[in-house]
Parts: sequence; C-alpha cells; structure tokens
Amino acid sequence: MSQWGAYGYARHGWSWQQIVAHYYPGTTVAAAPVQRVRVLLASGQPRVTIACAGGIHVNDRTGRGYALDAGTYGVGPALKLPVGHKRVRVANGLHHHDRFATVPVRRALPSPIVFDCPAAPLVWNGRAYHGLLVVRRTGHRLAVVNSVSLDDYVGGVVGGEMPHTWSLAALEAQAVASRSYALATLKPTKHFDLYSDTRSQVYGGIAYETPGIDFAVRRTAGKVLTWHGRVATTFFFSTSGGRTADVRDVWPGARAVPYLRSVADPYSAASPHYRWGPYTFDATRLARRLHVPPGAVEVQRAADGRVESVRIGSKTIDADAFRSRLGLASAWFEVGNLSLTAVRQRVVYGGKVGLTADEDGLGTAALQRRIGAGAWKTLAHVRGKRSVEVEPQGATAYRLAADGVTGPVVSVQVAPRLRVVAAGRQLMTGQVAPVSRGPATVWRKVASGWKVVAHPAVDAEGRFSTPVRLRPGDYRVEVAATSRFAAADAKVSVTPRLLAGLR
Repeated sequence: MSQWGAYGYARHGWSWQQIVAHYYPGTTVAAAPVQRVRVLLASGQPRVTIACAGGIHVNDRTGRGYALDAGTYGVGPALKLPVGHKRVRVANGLHHHDRFATVPVRRALPSPIVFDCPAAPLVWNGRAYHGLLVVRRTGHRLAVVNSVSLDDYVGGVVGGEMPHTWSLAALEAQAVASRSYALATLKPTKHFDLYSDTRSQVYGGIAYETPGIDFAVRRTAGKVLTWHGRVATTFFFSTSGGRTADVRDVWPGARAVPYLRSVADPYSAASPHYRWGPYTFDATRLARRLHVPPGAVEVQRAADGRVESVRIGSKTIDADAFRSRLGLASAWFEVGNLSLTAVRQRVVYGGKVGLTADEDGLGTAALQRRIGAGAWKTLAHVRGKRSVEVEPQGATAYRLAADGVTGPVVSVQVAPRLRVVAAGRQLMTGQVAPVSRGPATVWRKVASGWKVVAHPAVDAEGRFSTPVRLRPGDYRVEVAATSRFAAADAKVSVTPRLLAGLR
C-alpha cells in the first residue's frame, strides 16, 4: 500500500475496505488470531529506569510477585529492587531500651522481571506505554520488552507511520495494514515478537496516540487481512511513482504473491517525495561512486517501469546497489546525459570554435554562454546531438542546461591578434586588436634563454612603439593575459639582411 495513495483515495470517498482491497487484491478481512504482542523497545542497556504514577506489581521468573509504591525505580544487571524487608534496632536513649523498625531491602530477582501498573501507564525512557514492561538480563546488559494488546500496539504504530491529521479512511486502512503486517512478521523463536523501529514498524507507545488514531483503531478493532487462511504480509510505504511494485520486482528471489502485485497508484503524485532529484554526476565521479570503469549508461526496467539494473560500459549493477551507492530516493528514476565538447579551447580573436552538444533523455536542452561573471544567456536549443559554431569575443564559458540540470562547463580562451614589425634598427612597433589592458614585454633570445629588452606602452588604439637596439637573432613580444583575453605573443626574426635594409 502506498500511504499517500491511500490518503488520496480516502479524500475521494473510498472506505478503508475499498482501499485495502485495491492495494492487496484478493485478500479477505478476518479476525486477528493473536491478541497480544511483545515489542522490543531496547537492548544492550546498562541500566533501566521504570516509573508509574500508581502502585506497581513486579513478578520475577519464578512467578513470585511483589508490590512497589508509586514512583521511579532503577535496576542494573543484578535486577535489584526494594522488595524485601528486615527489622533493624533503633536505640532509644530516653527510656534505656531499644525498639525495632521494618525497612525495605533491595534484593536481586531472577530474570526476567515483569512490571505492571494497573492504575496508570508505565514509563520507560520518557515514554508511556500500555501493558507490561519486561526487563531481561543478557550477560551484563538489559533488554526492555513491552507486552501489550494488539490494538494498543497498533494505536502506537499508526501515528508513527502516517500523519494523524489524515482522513479517517486512510488511518483505518493503515491500522488494518499495520495489524496484519505485525502478525505476519512475528519472531516466534525470540523473546520478543516485533521491533519498535523500521525493522518491523515504528512504535512509539501512548505518545503516538491521538483521538483520531484511537477512533480509527477502535473502528477496525481486531481486523486483519488474510490470504488462504493465513495473515497477509501487508507491505506498505510512503510513495510510489504512480504504480506500486510487484513483490518480485522488489525482491527478485521472492515467490509470486497474488495480493502483492503491481496496481495503479494515481494519488501518490500528491506526495512531496513523488518527484526528487535531480542528482548530477560527471562520468569520473559516477564511475568512482559505483566502483566501475567509466562508460555509456543503459537502464533496464521492470514491467511496472521501475529500474531493474543499470549497465555502465560492460558492467551491470542491480538497481538497489545503484540507488544506495548514489543516495537516490528509490528505484524509480530516469537517467539522462548532457555533454559538451569544443574542437579547441583557445582561439585568436575573430576565429570560430566548433561545439558538439549532446542531450539524451532530458528533452530539449539550452546551449548557454556566460562572459566573465555575467549571466548565462541561451544561444541555441539542442535535442539529441547537434554541432554549433560560435565566435567568442573574449573568455567565454559554455554549458548545456535542461530540466533543472546543468552539464559540465567548457571554457574557451580568446587571445587578441598581435602584429609586430621591426620598423628600424632601433625601433619596434606593433598593434594589439582588440585593445588589451595586459602589459606588453619585448624579449630577445640570448645564449642563456630570453632577456627582457623593453616594456612598450600600448595606447588607446592598441598601438605601441618602443626603441630597441636590434641585433641579428630572435625577438618575442608578449601581451599578458587579462580577465577577458588570454596572453598573446608574436615572434620576430631579425636577420642580417633584414637589419641591413632598415634605417
């Protein structure tokens, strides 16, 4: 049963009988064959404190009973309680003779010991519980079990599994499902029947009870679902993706159970968990999280639409492992891909760059650009695979974006055009286009490497002229990078012949 789906059906006028018949088709409503359950509240406790506002009865393993006054009692592994008495002598100095008084004595009791408080609830760990509390010693630790009537147990479960403000029919359907699931999953070989957490069902005792929940439990008192005379294992959960799963899709090794087949669940869409994600991973991170080499991703689905397994390259991963390793909310998910590559990531101003955009499984994607720290601007729309040519005017970032997901960013650097001329025996000129604010440097190659010989100033038009005593050899002019433009450089080879032709 999908709880949000049950809530939707209840709001549309369905009774609890119609709701459970839809989610567990073929089952029959019957009387519960068990009227009391034992719920493990805690184990491995070094000490246990139990309280009650009324008088307490305690029985030990032998069946011997003791009476305790109202109050709070703590016990350790020795299970000592003030259940014994002894006479002590009280001196009386005035009359020169002694008198005797009876005082309580703490005695160790055989494990387990059972606490009962007929006049008020028992309290353990700050929570109040109906029924009995059983404290059992295991080695040097203690376990606490709540022995409680089946319907009181269900009253402490429904509020932990479903919001108490929901429609009555939904609360009633939850009560029947919880009662059935409890009896179908008892632990007959243990000293308890059920856990108090998600290993069975979330049980909070009296704290989870409300007037609405109490009413729903009373209206369905003692009712369970059966299949061929046995109590049905009525699995339930919060939200489906529009259709519940067949039990074999969840546990492939399970036998076919006719009442645990996939059924439509349209009202589950109201759940805040119906849509989740998206989660984004680059190929390297995805492969690392899944412990497989990078590769193409292919999804295999069950008949109800849930993912059965995911194939990455040559490796196949079952859906549950894939989901848990990536932290996904369920096995109902889509896998899409956004990739963007550039033919080159550096270009001279005025040059063009070819981009290959690839969208798979996400619908139409927007090819976007951002210059510097500016806003992202859409250049084109991509569905499938498309090649796009761009002409960046400065350092530009490109990406694909679709359905709230952004792909990896591709950055393209743009260098200004730089032209340099040996204009005279002692003069070098040049031009930077477009104008860059990066400082210019002239280098001459010497035996030990490159030596700086000038720092020309670039004017507002991008021109520069600097005196340099030219010698035969190689020169390099460099304009440093800025936030907009990459560094640009140009080489000039001064030959004796060139030098002879200069004035």
